[in-house]
Amino acid sequence: MARTRKTLILATALVVGFAPAVLGGAAASAAPARAVAADAATAGTVVQVGGSPTFRVGSGTPVSSRFDVSLPADVTGQVRARLVLPLENPPMDGTPESVARSVHSTVSVNGAPAVPVSWDVPTHPDITELALVLDLPAVAAAGTLTYDVTFAVDDWIAPYLAPSLDGRFEVVDASAATVASGAAGFVIDRGTPDRSERGAFHARDRNGVLWRYESLGKDVPTLTGRTRVGGGWNTYSLITRLTPTYADGEGDVLGRDRAGVLWFHEGSGNPAAPFKPRVRLGAGWNIYTAITGYGDGMLARDTAGVLWNFRHRSGEPSTAFWPRERVGAGWNIYTAWTGTPDGVLTRDASGVLWKHTVDHGTTSANPFRPRVRVGGGWNTYSAITSTPDLGRWTEDDVVARDRNGDVWAYDETYSAAAEGAVPGPVRQRIGWGWNIYDAIV
Repeated sequence: MARTRKTLILATALVVGFAPAVLGGAAASAAPARAVAADAATAGTVVQVGGSPTFRVGSGTPVSSRFDVSLPADVTGQVRARLVLPLENPPMDGTPESVARSVHSTVSVNGAPAVPVSWDVPTHPDITELALVLDLPAVAAAGTLTYDVTFAVDDWIAPYLAPSLDGRFEVVDASAATVASGAAGFVIDRGTPDRSERGAFHARDRNGVLWRYESLGKDVPTLTGRTRVGGGWNTYSLITRLTPTYADGEGDVLGRDRAGVLWFHEGSGNPAAPFKPRVRLGAGWNIYTAITGYGDGMLARDTAGVLWNFRHRSGEPSTAFWPRERVGAGWNIYTAWTGTPDGVLTRDASGVLWKHTVDHGTTSANPFRPRVRVGGGWNTYSAITSTPDLGRWTEDDVVARDRNGDVWAYDETYSAAAEGAVPGPVRQRIGWGWNIYDAIV
């Protein structure tokens, strides 16, 4: 799963009912339902032994839970069990299949060796409940059955999990009738995000020293103390990010020197020394007044206000771009801008912030949807930059420094109008005294 979050909405309705995908074929949906006896003494039961266990995201250790099943005496033949966990906050990132692939389990039935089993997010046009469904192997009916199930999820899905996943454990017979059912669930401790999920950004002081700040992964955005990356960065008249920079040392930046040469600093994966030795990309870049990386590559505005798109060559090294293509004129109306994973944010001279979201169905010369107004008042800021998540299991952020030197973080949220992510309405102060820096990236 790519670490960049894209704003894709699950376009299909999702099922946890008696859909063929859940029960295993057309016969399951067409068979007449076997009524569960009204007499509780003859109805089957499921008990989750010990209640809902706690899974800690990022621990790398799955949790195990036992389900004890009691079947009515008249149930014979093969029975099939399933675990259904509704999702209250479906992810906007990815597809139903990618969500299901991010949940991992094994099962042992009646003490047999554990085997891997796969989760699904089944679809059906008539049912809209969203849930993760785990179909378990068919076994011969017996008075009692025991299922030991392990549960784990990948870190990226953690933002979309409620504090608990409360669902049900069901057993059906060969006619698709429910013969036993009971409550089931897991408590989710989302823990502290791994460094690969936390943002980092950089600031250059007036002596040319580059300093690094990392997210601590707190609910309220909080930064580490600054660490020194190195000196000599005042050789550059412009510094910008090419790709998002993370607390684990990944992410690339660009620097243009005063002679107009553009240099590439690749992320090293080592937070203590986050950049590899620089690589020369080419000369003549003094014709551009602004440069930024974005989701599809790099954008540059020339002195005449024309925007050029350098789209990244898929599958090639980070330094490989297609020849530039002209996007259009008039981009000198913007006094600040920053690339984002899904487009670019720009601020005009009156202080209005705009979002230009990438339209992947268009050409390199027309890469964006029509711009959408985010809000006014952004001329209070002397620097604006996009970063990965500075909070805890939220979205990417926008960092802005005001003219007093205070630094603010805006958590991004999905905008239907922009068809992409924009800074939310609430800001959090994350620093002060930042007027000592002449560049923030």
